[in-house]
Amino acid sequence: MTPLTVTLYPTVHVVQHTQDASIQPLCIGVCFSGTLLRHLVHSIVPIQISVSIAEEYSSFTTPVIESLALDGYPTSEGSISKNVCAQPSLLEPYNWHLDIPITFLPLPSNFNPTNSCHWSRLLEQIQCWLVNIPLESQHWMWGRNTFWFTFVATYPDFPSSTWSMWDTRIPLQGQFIEQWLEDGAASVLGVDHSHKGLLEQIWAEFCTHAMLFHPEPLFSVD
Repeated sequence: MTPLTVTLYPTVHVVQHTQDASIQPLCIGVCFSGTLLRHLVHSIVPIQISVSIAEEYSSFTTPVIESLALDGYPTSEGSISKNVCAQPSLLEPYNWHLDIPITFLPLPSNFNPTNSCHWSRLLEQIQCWLVNIPLESQHWMWGRNTFWFTFVATYPDFPSSTWSMWDTRIPLQGQFIEQWLEDGAASVLGVDHSHKGLLEQIWAEFCTHAMLFHPEPLFSVD
């Protein structure tokens, strides 16, 4: 079968007062026509997806793929770079039967993503939820990354300045927090280190990440 090739044009966000711009995430759906013979289906059905960017941009940015099944559960752990092959262990079925309510979503209608105090209240809710769900669930892996988005929005100077200690059952792991510890605000916003600009960018990434397990509106309706 000839591979299907599609050219897409994502939104480009220009960072104010800098020479930087960032490519915004794309949500792409893949449907499969027809049916399979049951005896051909094993525990997993692998597919290959390739993503590339024009050569003149490739030295500045790298596409990252996040997968999401139609039932609302990611099919692999976190993000996979286009240059990294997924290991078979990442594709094994998880506990599909687990129905874990996400108690901190939707957010209250008055939540202000440019106010670290609002993030602080959300941080407490996420931490309480996260340490009380099964470690083997994909909710936990998703929640761990959600926690670190919220933690940095609460303490934008982390690991410098002052910050409250988190529950040690939550490890310093995940693509976002590991890049933050290595590069600081530059990993999120380039050279724009303004408090408001940083929180706005974290909010944009938070929304994209939250959609993996909460495809409904993020704000509650009073």
